[in-house]
Amino acid sequence: MMDLLNQLNNFMAKIEVDYAICGGHAIDLFLGNKTRPHKDLDVSVYWQDRDKIVQHMLNEGWSIYEPCGKPHLHKINNVADQMRIKENIWCIKNSNPHYKFTEHKSDMYAVDFDNSEQTELDFIEFLFNTRKDGYFLYEKNHEIKRSLNTAISTTNSIPYLSPEVVLLYKSSMADTPDYQLDFENTVNKMSAEQLAWFNKSLSIRYPNGHKWLRVI
Repeated sequence: MMDLLNQLNNFMAKIEVDYAICGGHAIDLFLGNKTRPHKDLDVSVYWQDRDKIVQHMLNEGWSIYEPCGKPHLHKINNVADQMRIKENIWCIKNSNPHYKFTEHKSDMYAVDFDNSEQTELDFIEFLFNTRKDGYFLYEKNHEIKRSLNTAISTTNSIPYLSPEVVLLYKSSMADTPDYQLDFENTVNKMSAEQLAWFNKSLSIRYPNGHKWLRVI
């Protein structure tokens, strides 16, 4: 686990933007051990750095796709050629054997993935977030926010999104077995303050209730 994340940390240093590991790898960094296989590498970055990241990845020879409504992805060939419909982009090395892209009209693709665990630094999903006045804003509802120095933690010089923020993002697909496992592995390891923030944020995000609220 750490070998891949150290490679990513060195790679991100070349782009010179603020970032944090998110997704399942962030849960593992918080817990201090690998809890399950991970199919991809998710990285939280900020909107103002999007064009810089896209240009760097293109310069490095990566292919870049932006989701624009399932099952379609738009291939980004230059910085000016972006649809910016969703808050994420997929960056893939041509050597990655696990993704197969099929063009169905100009620069629009469908993708097949074999669900393999990622072991090489050949796929990065960048997820764009907002920071304002010293806060990390939850992208689906900017009323939910966390101070940056609390939202971002560090292990062995690797920044990662704190578990309460990661789980809030995962809550929209809580029935996914891997996400449910992440919740179960983490909920009893968070501090009382983290749990209080998570509980309040879930209540705002889901005013009609959420299954994880019944456990906290």
